[in-house]
Amino acid sequence: MNSRTLRGGILALSLLLASCRAVVLEDRTMCPSFLFFDVADASRLQQYARVFATVYAHPEERLMDEAGTSIAYIDDRLFFFTVRGTAAVKGYGLMGQEGLVRNGSEWTVPIGSDYTPLFRFGYLAEVKEESFTVPVEFTKEYAHVTVQYLGAETFEHAGGRFPFWITVRGNTCGIDALTGVPVRGPFQVTPQETGIGHFEFTLPRQADKDLVLEMYAREGLYEYRDFQTSYNLYEILRDKGGITWTEKNLPDLNIQIDFEETTVNVGVFPWGEHELQYGL
Repeated sequence: MNSRTLRGGILALSLLLASCRAVVLEDRTMCPSFLFFDVADASRLQQYARVFATVYAHPEERLMDEAGTSIAYIDDRLFFFTVRGTAAVKGYGLMGQEGLVRNGSEWTVPIGSDYTPLFRFGYLAEVKEESFTVPVEFTKEYAHVTVQYLGAETFEHAGGRFPFWITVRGNTCGIDALTGVPVRGPFQVTPQETGIGHFEFTLPRQADKDLVLEMYAREGLYEYRDFQTSYNLYEILRDKGGITWTEKNLPDLNIQIDFEETTVNVGVFPWGEHELQYGL
């Protein structure tokens, strides 16, 4: 039986359970088990945000089923997986994966595109008779970064405009949703300027130290053309913000750069510090 997210599925589940109780107990191979999820702190997430969930047979990691649902349907026990023929299961759930490219259990961002606000849960559980509920918890797998250049409006001959644009490069392009391990690959984004000297972009959980921010001069607005300087963004976030990329929930980050004074400050905003709901 396929996954169900309709109330009619509950009736079907009840009928199947009733019929299976009549089967000889020594042979339950024809009887399904029903896997439900219990999401921790579900109230912190948008109730009708889209969730993509999977179930694999363990330990062979054979994909058994996958389906889309919502936090509300999971919370109301209107979503479940039907499991047969395995003693244990594992899997994952994602929220906010739109825009990522899937290859098996790896979800990556195309080069040139910004990363997505991604949340993930993973689980491993023994299959119980008839029905069982697995507790899961979504973790924040991205960092939203704001870069603000101080005194940007004071550059001579720039006419009140910021005379630079930036590019962020790295060697992490996504996540293996089944294991939670970052996926290595080229990452590059050129964020739009949303205010004078103000840029915003989103980073995945990093796999290594290869993360840089590069500055380029805008033609006609600065005395020198093309490439100007680069910052080791990994070291800045580690030294100024204490970011290790192993945090359970990645924080949001605010980077203030004084280009003339060559100083950098980092503000760190942990998830849950503000009364906000997350999810798409």
